[in-house]
Amino acid sequence: MVYVNRMASLCTAGGAMVVVALSGVADPQAYAAGDDREKRSAEVLQELVPSAGGPGCAAAVGKRGDVVWEAGRGKADLATGRAITSKTVFDMASNSKQFTADAVLLLAGRHQLALNDPLSDFLDNPPTWTRGVTLGDLMHHTSGIPDYQDLLEAKGIQLTDPAGQQEAIAAILASQPEDPPGMRFSYSNSNYVLLAHVVERVTGKPFPTFLQQEFFTPLHLRMTLSPAVDVPGKAKSYDEKDGSFTPNSSPWEQYGDGSIQTTPGEFVRWADNYRTGRIGGPELLTGVTEGAVSVGDTLRQRGIEEGWYGAGILLLPDESLVHRGDWEQFHSTFKVSPDRNTAVTVVCNVDSPDNFRAANQLLDIWTK
Repeated sequence: MVYVNRMASLCTAGGAMVVVALSGVADPQAYAAGDDREKRSAEVLQELVPSAGGPGCAAAVGKRGDVVWEAGRGKADLATGRAITSKTVFDMASNSKQFTADAVLLLAGRHQLALNDPLSDFLDNPPTWTRGVTLGDLMHHTSGIPDYQDLLEAKGIQLTDPAGQQEAIAAILASQPEDPPGMRFSYSNSNYVLLAHVVERVTGKPFPTFLQQEFFTPLHLRMTLSPAVDVPGKAKSYDEKDGSFTPNSSPWEQYGDGSIQTTPGEFVRWADNYRTGRIGGPELLTGVTEGAVSVGDTLRQRGIEEGWYGAGILLLPDESLVHRGDWEQFHSTFKVSPDRNTAVTVVCNVDSPDNFRAANQLLDIWTK
């Protein structure tokens, strides 16, 4: 599909939503006759989404910051029949964590905080246990803090009930770590909600505003951090049972752990910062993997046999970077090649267990 040059997108500024038109990327590069990568890529997407009549997926491949292939298949909205295209916006779920981690690294590079700072330094009336948890523990999921989603549900707050950032933080601080800090990797969304709070405390800015000013605008990325907001062009997500589809949505409004809204094409454009360090420089690039901790076999059911969790992203044995995200029924996979020249994003609006495999297939197509 051809990538348009301009598109209106929502940006968050101080909590207010404004429409901003940003310049887009160039059309995907043309390749010599006989190059079948676009055809093979389309076949991967068709295999992932056999029927175009239901919910589906979109995918994009980037080379050194340029989108070289992107496409969508399936429906973004079953009620209206709106199709998924390269311009369809999705919730990238936990793939948003890398921006939170990079925001912390950016502030560390400016000497406004340090990864060995205790969490208690950034809280009013901190619980005693927060003195032993460092920002590095939060970043690498070694804090031992339970997931706020479980904590809220234990209080009777369901995913269909309203719940915001402060409710999540209050539930976290009222809990106790399940393991001593630094003991082991245990993935918890609480860690990144707390890191977003740290960024706000240090900068005095709303976290969405900080991301907009420091990452999205300088890199000309059409992205927004907007939890529980139906941004223009966004797909709806669906539960599937026996061939029937039911819309899935939640009014929860936490951020730091998720809620970046964008297209796969924009996400592979963002990936080029892992090559260039345009934002954050060498210090950020080093920090992405420095101090990464082994995940053991905890992600085996997610298709990851071995890896080390760094700054909101996994480092695999072959030196590639990868992360997956799931929220409501949005499911995303983001992967960057070992040489950092090529990136792939696949995101679906219905449960699709093969989206990780599809991302690997696309990366193989465009790097071999």
